[in-house]
Amino acid sequence: MFIINITAYTQKTSRKVQMSTFAESQQQWTGIAISKKDRVFVNFPRWSQETPVSVAEIIDGKTIPFPDLRWNSWTQNTAAGNNQFICVQSIYADHTNLLWVLDTGYELSTDTTKGARLYCFDLSNNTLTHEYFLPAEKITEKAYLNDFRIDHKNHAVYFTDSQVGGIVILDLNTNEVRRVLAHHYSTLTEVDQIVIEGYERKHPVHSDGIELDTTGNYLYYCSLMGKNVYRIPVASLLDKKISEAMLETKVEKYAQTGANDGIIFNKKGELFLSSLEKNAISKIDKKGIFTEVIHNEDIKWPDSFAFDTHGNLYFTTSQIHLPKEKRSTYKIFKLKF
Repeated sequence: MFIINITAYTQKTSRKVQMSTFAESQQQWTGIAISKKDRVFVNFPRWSQETPVSVAEIIDGKTIPFPDLRWNSWTQNTAAGNNQFICVQSIYADHTNLLWVLDTGYELSTDTTKGARLYCFDLSNNTLTHEYFLPAEKITEKAYLNDFRIDHKNHAVYFTDSQVGGIVILDLNTNEVRRVLAHHYSTLTEVDQIVIEGYERKHPVHSDGIELDTTGNYLYYCSLMGKNVYRIPVASLLDKKISEAMLETKVEKYAQTGANDGIIFNKKGELFLSSLEKNAISKIDKKGIFTEVIHNEDIKWPDSFAFDTHGNLYFTTSQIHLPKEKRSTYKIFKLKF
């Protein structure tokens, strides 16, 4: 088993990092994506009735509904699958100038989903190019697909499921949907509770953060209520001939890190982590050295990451641990190295 001994290699950073506020909102956001032309997008999950916009582009500090207002005008009385967002959890901008939007299909009134959808928009003209449906019969009505990565090389998408656990795989060529590692410890809650700023969270949250390495050969992931980051060879995930038991043997413990939400690699192959319990952003370099990049009390539940073309790191704060009356405005911070 491949293991990095984080305790042995932990060190404090001496490098100065500049943190600035990029945008603020009264609405709770989770995901962030930055295009190859440095357009910045965010999403707002519909976890309450007070969510007027699902996906937006940030222009001059303002959130502009994307791709338009109609897409963002879904209500409980609107039929699903009518080119309207229901509950968007995460977004991703790829190197081909496409914006991918994960709509969980989660409906607050029933606490279930009839199925998730993955939308693909061409940012050259802001139009929908592809739509993929992941039916409840395949992912279960209790599923809550959380984060995802696009594997262009193998025409596949990998999703975490924070409600059920496991890794969900979508074949972009055939639309086949599979769930793997559903009962494996690496995709399930590992701890009974996490404590952030004195607030305890005990609700189990399974597989959450996910990322492909710079080679595309390994998929990294972690549970939010967890303490480790794991990885598995992509080739093993895509091999339909091996049994689930054999697939489980391919999982490697990459590092012990504490509770994380989002994770992301930079071009150098360094893995950045949202250290929830520390109000911090951390990273693991290629030598396995774990570094706290920045700690700041304003970093309240760092959720999702994105890099711009200049190597600056952006992340959302969703303040999930705080009671609503204790929350301030939701922020996007920018780190300049």
